Amino acid sequence: MLSRLQEFLSRHRRKFIVTGVLVGGTIYAARYAQRKLVEYQERQAREFFERTRRMHHFESTERTCNQVILGMGEEMCQAVLHECSTDELLEQLRQNPSNKLELWEQMKIISFTRLATFVYASSMLVMALRVQLNLLGGYIYRDIMTEQRQITDELKQQYLSLIRHFITDDGIRDLARFIRSKVVEVMKSMPLTRQLTLADTEQIFWSLQMAINGDTRHDPNSKMTKYLLPDLSRLQQRSNCSPLLQQMYNETLDMLESEDCIGVCVHNVSRGFVLSCDAIAESMGETLQHLAPGELQQQQPLNGQNNPSNNNNLLNVNTVLLALAKLIPIISGLTSHGYDSAARPHNLPTQLLSFYVVSEKSKMLGANVYETFSSG
Repeated sequence: MLSRLQEFLSRHRRKFIVTGVLVGGTIYAARYAQRKLVEYQERQAREFFERTRRMHHFESTERTCNQVILGMGEEMCQAVLHECSTDELLEQLRQNPSNKLELWEQMKIISFTRLATFVYASSMLVMALRVQLNLLGGYIYRDIMTEQRQITDELKQQYLSLIRHFITDDGIRDLARFIRSKVVEVMKSMPLTRQLTLADTEQIFWSLQMAINGDTRHDPNSKMTKYLLPDLSRLQQRSNCSPLLQQMYNETLDMLESEDCIGVCVHNVSRGFVLSCDAIAESMGETLQHLAPGELQQQQPLNGQNNPSNNNNLLNVNTVLLALAKLIPIISGLTSHGYDSAARPHNLPTQLLSFYVVSEKSKMLGANVYETFSSG
C-alpha cells in the first residue's frame, strides 16, 4: 500500500507542485494585498489628519491676520491723517482771511490727496500683512511638522516689524507726497466754481488713478515694496539680522512683486474708488436736502425740467450739478476720521479697510502663499 502511495505521489508530483505554488501564491498575494490595503488606509488617514491640521492652522493664521490688519489699520489711518491734515487750514478759514481763495485751493488738493491715499494705503497694508502672516504661518507649520524650531519669537518680531517702515518711517509720507503731486497735475487748473455731476467726480478719480498707476517708477501697485518695506541694505545693518530673516525678506519681496499680487492690488484700488464715489453720492444726497429751494433749482441740469425725478420733489443725485467748492467739504468730511469699527454708519476709511480684509481675491492670494510655504 505504501508503494502504491509513493507511486501515486510520484505520478502526480507535478500537479502537487503546481497546486502548492498556486495555493501558496494565492495566500501570499492575499496577505500582500491586505498589507497594502492597510498601508493605503493608514496613508489616507495620515493625509486626512495632515490636511485637517493644516486647514485648522491656516484658519487660525487667517483670524490672526485679520486682527493684525485691523489693529495696524488704526495706526495707518492716523499716519495718513497726520500727513494730510486739514486742521490748520480749517482754523484759518474760520477767521475769514483775505487769502480765503488760496486756502480753499489748498483744501481742494489736500482733500483729494487724503481720500486717494486712504484708498491706496489701505490696499497696500492689507496685501503686505496678508502675504507676511501667511508666509510666516507656512514656516511655522513646517516647524510643527518637522519638530524643528527655526522660527523663534525674536525672528517673528523682527519679520513682522518690517511693515513699521510703512507706517512710522517713510512709507506713508512718500506715498502721500507722490499722490499729492498727481492730484496737483489733475486738479490744479480746475476752478472752485466748476459745476460737477457725480459722473464728473467719478471721472476725476479715474483720471487720478490713471495718473498714479501710469507712473512706472512710483506706482503704488507695481512698486508697493518701495513704500512698504525698508531697503535690504538697511535691514542688513541690523546686528541681529539672521540669514533666515533675509531669506524671508526676499521671499516677501518676490510675493509682493508678483503679477498675482499686483493684479489683486489694482482690483482693490479700483473697487476702493467705487466705494468712495458711493459714499460721496450718499453725502451729496444729504447735502442737497439742506439747500434752499432757489439754490437747489440752480443745481439742476439744463434738462432737469423733463426729468421724472423732479416729480413729487424727488432728487436724482446722478443728475444734480454741484460746485467743486461744495464738493470739497463732502470729500474732506468723509476722510476726517480714521478707522472706527464702533461708529455707525462706518466712515470711509473703515469701509475701505473692512472691504479689503474680506475681499475674496485678497484671501485667495493669502491661501496660495500659505500653501506654498507650508508645503516646503
